[in-house]
Formats: sequence, structure tokens, C-alpha cells
Amino acid sequence: MNEKVKSAAALFDEGFYCSQSVLGAFCEQYGLDNETTYKISCGLNSGARCSEICGAVTGAILVIGLKYGSTRQICNQKTEEFVKIFKAKNGEVVCRNILGCDISTPDGKEKAIGENLFNTTCRDMVISAVEILTDLCY
Repeated sequence: MNEKVKSAAALFDEGFYCSQSVLGAFCEQYGLDNETTYKISCGLNSGARCSEICGAVTGAILVIGLKYGSTRQICNQKTEEFVKIFKAKNGEVVCRNILGCDISTPDGKEKAIGENLFNTTCRDMVISAVEILTDLCY
């Protein structure tokens, strides 16, 4: 497990959201302090709070933007490539489909908690996103 993956997993284990954990593993190399990083990425958790695109994916897209955002064409290409690889590796990029429940609803959130999905599946998605990022961009 590389250092970025270890860092993201540790952040997730400390209670940070998927998006925060992924972006947090890369923030310092782009001059972002931790507090700003966590604020920027906070609203992206739980599929942007509506169980849509996975927070680990959106966190990774923010990292891609930090690295390649000054060149739109490269940034777009890397983002598309990341999403394609993530989907191939994990079957989905949509939070509710990854988890098998819609965590924006009380029943879905209860199911996710009951099945320990946040500590298993979500953690796995954070690790997967950072592994793909490091292979693709670093």
C-alpha cells in the first residue's frame, strides 16, 4: 500500500468523508491546508448528499483538477480516464449503486449502517480511488 493510499485510509478511519479522505491525501503537495481541504470537499460526501456520484470519485476529480486544471484538455482526458478505470474496477461510480442502497433516505442510511457499508465498501472505494489516481497521475 503506497503512502497516499495509507494517508487516505487513515483519514477515512479518523472519520473524514470519502471525498475529504481522497483530497486530503494529496492536499499538501498543492499548497492546500487541511482545514481548507476538508471544507472544500465536505459537501461531496454521500454522493453529493443525494447518493449520486461516489465521494471518493469526486475527491479524486478534485485532485485531477489541482494537477491538470490549468490545461482543460488534459484535465478532461485524465478525468474521463479516471472515471472509466474506476467504473471498470468497481462496477459503478454512483454511490447508491455501489452500496446497494440510497443513503440519502432514512431506510437506505439505516441499511448502510446495519450492514457496516461505510466502514467496508466506502473505505474500499477511497482506497481504490487513490490507487487509480497514483497509477494514472503520479
